[in-house]
Amino acid sequence: LAQERCLRLCTHDQRPPAMKVINSQEFVKIPKGVEVEVSGRVVKVTGKYGTLERNFRHLPVVIEKYGKKQTVLKVEIWFGLSKHLACMRTVCSHIENMFTGVMKKFEYKQRLVY
Repeated sequence: LAQERCLRLCTHDQRPPAMKVINSQEFVKIPKGVEVEVSGRVVKVTGKYGTLERNFRHLPVVIEKYGKKQTVLKVEIWFGLSKHLACMRTVCSHIENMFTGVMKKFEYKQRLVY
C-alpha cells in the first residue's frame, strides 16, 4: 500500500520545484587599452580599432564595474534558475568577444559554397 502511494505521488507528470540560486556572479577582467562604459544593461567597449556597443536589456542581469581601479566587470544575477545562470555566462562571453573585436580587429568573411 505504501509503495502504491509513492508511485502515485512520484509520477513524471509533476516536476519538482526548480531550485533558485540566490546570488550568482561572474567577473570579466578588462584588458589594458580598452575602455568600458556601462549604462544599465548596455555595454559600450572602445579600443584601438573602434567602438562596439551591445544591449543586454532582455536579460535579468546586473552589469557594473568592480574593484578599486575599476578594472573588472561584474555580471550578477539574483534568484536565477539554471537557464538564467547559463545566460549570465553567455553575457560574459559576449563581452570578452567585444574586447577581442576592438583589440585585434577580428573580421569574418562569409563563404558561399555551391
